[in-house]
Amino acid sequence: MVFFPCAGNLGTLIKRDDPKGGKCIPAGSRSAGARKNMKYFISGCIFWGICALILFAVRPGAKLSKKSIRTLGPRELSVTIPVMAALILLCTLPMSLSPVWNGEIPQHRIQYEMLTESILKGRLDMDYGEVDPMLLAMENPYDFKQRSDLGVSYQWDHAFYEGRYYMYFGVVPVFLLFLPFRIITGTSLTSYHATQVFTALFIVGVFALFYLLSRKFFSGMSWSAYLSLSTAFSAMSVWYMVDAPAMYCTAISAGICMEIWSLYFFANAVWNSKSLRRSTVYGILGSLFGALAFGCRPSVALANLLAVPLFLHYIKGKKWDSGLLKQILAVLSPYVVIAALLMLYNYVRFDNPFEFGQRYQLTVADQRSYGFLSQFDIIRIANGLLENFINWTPIQYTFPYISDWSVFLNCPVCAVACLCLLQKDTLSQVRKRKLTGFMAVLLLLPGLITVSQILMTPYLSGRYRVDIYWLMGLLAFISFGIFGETISEKFKRWYGFLLSILSLGTVLHCFLLWAVPCDSNFTSMYPHYLEKFEHVLWLGFR
Repeated sequence: MVFFPCAGNLGTLIKRDDPKGGKCIPAGSRSAGARKNMKYFISGCIFWGICALILFAVRPGAKLSKKSIRTLGPRELSVTIPVMAALILLCTLPMSLSPVWNGEIPQHRIQYEMLTESILKGRLDMDYGEVDPMLLAMENPYDFKQRSDLGVSYQWDHAFYEGRYYMYFGVVPVFLLFLPFRIITGTSLTSYHATQVFTALFIVGVFALFYLLSRKFFSGMSWSAYLSLSTAFSAMSVWYMVDAPAMYCTAISAGICMEIWSLYFFANAVWNSKSLRRSTVYGILGSLFGALAFGCRPSVALANLLAVPLFLHYIKGKKWDSGLLKQILAVLSPYVVIAALLMLYNYVRFDNPFEFGQRYQLTVADQRSYGFLSQFDIIRIANGLLENFINWTPIQYTFPYISDWSVFLNCPVCAVACLCLLQKDTLSQVRKRKLTGFMAVLLLLPGLITVSQILMTPYLSGRYRVDIYWLMGLLAFISFGIFGETISEKFKRWYGFLLSILSLGTVLHCFLLWAVPCDSNFTSMYPHYLEKFEHVLWLGFR
């Protein structure tokens, strides 16, 4: 029996007789199948044709490959804008596809909207009406099994403290987007729209930071390699947010957005400012965005450690006088102010300035016992690191063939970059450019963030890896860039072309990861589209 998707009704299957069974199929049915196969063939040709055109545009002899970063003019740089805009559209428009994440089936995923309304009413908890008396009467309301056994009614994945519901996700997105939008328009901003905004700004930040780094440290990188790597590592960093954009990824996208711009401004302050005033302004902006990251997602905010080697590099050889001290205090002031505000926010809610609500979640585990000391188990940490970075499951026979595996399996280009970084000449260039401290912290951060997740949560989720994808992309970009400075001019164009091929492969792999049915994403809600995608990729022959 052969099954054909019904075009008029999503998910409906029409049974028709198998031709091999000897039964007749009306001519109209055959022609309809032929037209459908032709549609897939044409769509597939267009898709693979675009991929071929991209590779043709970045071939070793193309203008994109002949131009290096140091020789770019305004005309060449202007091409970056449509490339970046196209990527932003490709990454943000699909966020509206799944009804679970686009607001059609909101359930517990409207906490940002709820907190916005509460703040407008002068309160920090969320009003869901009367709390179930059984929940209030429980000796331990954080015990998932007891709640289930008693049939308690409660708000899933909220922080619950002294009879009130709170949001344990960072409050900064509320003040940056949700409140202004609500005040200006009079309507609530749906969470996935906030994720779209933060994702778009993050992608712009990646292109800006990568351009700054390439201009400073490896200006011989080809224009095609810069565009390709910026595109690939942006897509690699956000593919999961495209899959499941609301609430959880609203916090994550806000966090990595704050961090990429923090790093951009810090890098400008240290490496790209010739005046004290400009350096101070950039430093203040860097610390402002870095501090805001703590109010979005604290685990992402650990990337603020990258500011330490930058600070040490900046003050090295400088005379310690009142001018330098004032500059340092000015740069540190946003950290102090925002830290004080966040601590006050936490204290008002949980009587503890350091508690964001993580310990009081109503989810699958009682997390009051979780912490850096109480949950420190070297075996658990080792297993978590292995799971997060090199976990693998067999390739599937059905599209999209892969699973959401682990960092190096999801992003094999990062493993290639690490091999480049281990080359003797590359390490020598890192030392020559005085990047040793920065690269050391960048290497350690993904592991450090993963350990913090292992110790603070009952299990590792695929979305947690979004905290570190962008750091791996930054590490890979710098590694590829510096390795490119160690090869001869004769092979540089071919090297840039190879990077473009790796980048295109990374983007296509991100599409496959996006298509993996999981977490109530688009393909898990409408699985028949997987067959359509497969037919397009195989030109209708599969």
